Amino acid sequence: MALERTIIRHLYGRPLETLLATWGISLMLIQLVRMLFGAQNVEVANPAWLSGGVQVLPNLILPWNRLAVLAFVLLVLCFTWLILNRTRLGMNVRAVTQNRAMAACCGVPTGRVDMLAFGLGSGIAGLGGVALSQLGNVGPELGQGYIIDSFLVVVLGGVGQLAGSVAAAFGLGIFNKILEPQMGAVLGKILILVMIILFIQKRPQGLFALKGRVID
Repeated sequence: MALERTIIRHLYGRPLETLLATWGISLMLIQLVRMLFGAQNVEVANPAWLSGGVQVLPNLILPWNRLAVLAFVLLVLCFTWLILNRTRLGMNVRAVTQNRAMAACCGVPTGRVDMLAFGLGSGIAGLGGVALSQLGNVGPELGQGYIIDSFLVVVLGGVGQLAGSVAAAFGLGIFNKILEPQMGAVLGKILILVMIILFIQKRPQGLFALKGRVID
């Protein structure tokens, strides 16, 4: 929240500058972690009850740790949905997202909403890091490999749409795993990116667009 108050709040309405600022801050934080804890990845031991897996098919075994991560993600997703749809903060966030000027005219403290929304998003990202620790080693650059995928999920699902982000994440993940054995990881990513670009050309609002009114 301190980061939002000191830097991000001065860049609202300038998406390119915001992107560059947050990217630069992430690089600074990565270097800070390297200085404090070292650059080597650290292995996080899984609890004993997450060892092994369940055999679904003769050639398909689902590890318990990945099933636990999936359950954790669903729990966080439900918690986020409740905040956005059943609390005053969520109502204010949706109002500011759709029409900041009108929300301010109605008495919504847009600055405070921005700060709390930034804090909520940062907290969810931190929980994502906790989940990833069960799938691999933990290091300063743990989240760098997921930046592009996260951006694609938001663009494809629709900005501000939780259901769209979930559908896009599952769709991209499944489609990527189908293409990897056939085309390789790099070509599979390129094909997915090309398909998303073509889709956005036809439907720029994403899978789930915000509801609104058109004034002629």
